[in-house]
Amino acid sequence: MRNVIQQLGETTFYLESRGNKMTLSRVADVWGTHWQMHTDNASHRAYRGLGIKEFATLEEVEKNYKSWRGIAALVNA
Repeated sequence: MRNVIQQLGETTFYLESRGNKMTLSRVADVWGTHWQMHTDNASHRAYRGLGIKEFATLEEVEKNYKSWRGIAALVNA
């Protein structure tokens, strides 16, 4: 089965891959614009962590999450 990135809103994207639920959102605050990845997976649930990672660019997201490769092309299109 192929993973498909779904666009939930203008700056929010969702992907479910191998039991991992991931939501990527663009956030603009006083420090500028960045991307937040919210994850819901077994590791996150076991350690009860926040499940949030922040990235300056979409290229960084693609580098850290193989299943998100192509998101920069999708967003910048």
